[in-house]
Amino acid sequence: MSPQRRGLIPEPQLSALKAAQKSAADAAEQYQLAVADALKAGGSIRVVHDVTRLSTSTAQKWGHAHGWPTPAQRKQWADEQAPRDEWAAQLRAARAVLGDDLWRTACQPLIPGPK
Repeated sequence: MSPQRRGLIPEPQLSALKAAQKSAADAAEQYQLAVADALKAGGSIRVVHDVTRLSTSTAQKWGHAHGWPTPAQRKQWADEQAPRDEWAAQLRAARAVLGDDLWRTACQPLIPGPK
């Protein structure tokens, strides 16, 4: 190999470096799409984290960037939340009727605590 001026990259190595850089960017995009596809297929953020060791916030961010949650998932989650919201409203109404003291007395056997 002939001497070269400091700081210059010969053309063959420069081309290889640029190709590797593009390859890495393509692989990163494929990784993000795979994470989003796993979420759209019904996988949870926690399971994606357990499988990939990717942070949960990064998995969420990548999922949101690529169309997760889907409209069908949003509807399913809303449908699952409706009975919980109704139950919470019934509990609030019961507490309002009973008052705090009677509420605590009535719920004490249901609430785990120190023995």
